[in-house]
Amino acid sequence: MAIKEPSIIASPNRGLALTVGGILALWGILGFFFAADAGYGFFGPKGGMLWNAFQVNPPLALLWTLLAAALLIVALGTTIASRNMNRLVGVVLIVLALYGFVFMNTSANILALNTTDNVFHAIVGVLLLLTGLGADKENIRALRAEAARA
Repeated sequence: MAIKEPSIIASPNRGLALTVGGILALWGILGFFFAADAGYGFFGPKGGMLWNAFQVNPPLALLWTLLAAALLIVALGTTIASRNMNRLVGVVLIVLALYGFVFMNTSANILALNTTDNVFHAIVGVLLLLTGLGADKENIRALRAEAARA
């Protein structure tokens, strides 16, 4: 009996990649419009306000859009790819949160990060990383065993 790739609903990694990818895509696209309204420099430490909470400039909007594209592509692919991308994006977001907390009120804040951005990046990064590390073990084990038999 052949093992099928779990659906997006049955795979926590694929489902989370789709959800976070959709949120980041929406925020990234909207971020370009709000960042353009701010009138600050491209890599300026200040940016436009998205929903009066998230400060955004064009590089941050671009980063969100690229991460969203990566997550959405793998969410429509395989469980193993989603797991690996969740781990990678999780680490990137955690590093981004740490960068933001350290350089928030300095001229080195080239992504116009504020506290809300940093908390969001930290929470979503940890969620992606933990899901990538802990979920879908049985699904992946079954898929690898099937691949070894073939």
